[in-house]
Amino acid sequence: MSLRLKNAAAALDSTNLTSVYTCPTNFTARIKEVWVTNIDGSSAANITLKWTDTSASATYDLLSTFSVAADNYKQFADTNIVLEAGDIFKAQASAADDLTVSLFIEEELNVTG
Repeated sequence: MSLRLKNAAAALDSTNLTSVYTCPTNFTARIKEVWVTNIDGSSAANITLKWTDTSASATYDLLSTFSVAADNYKQFADTNIVLEAGDIFKAQASAADDLTVSLFIEEELNVTG
């Protein structure tokens, strides 16, 4: 078993659904923590978090329109969101340039044969 630690992040500069992390080929990933930070000094903003199961061609909500206060953050610890190769973690903000999303990930190489 070969493990590696990885960080992934995105500054949500639009209100479009944004890919934050894609699990690489030949790996299984476990997202251990998610941090959502509101960098706007005066306004709250909502965050929506989703993941796409590419093998099923389906996208699922993890969190919908959760409010993060101005100059504040929300930490989701011990999340253990498991992604297979090609699966995608996505985020969407209610306001452009207000939120950042940071992921702390453990990737495991899938050895075959």
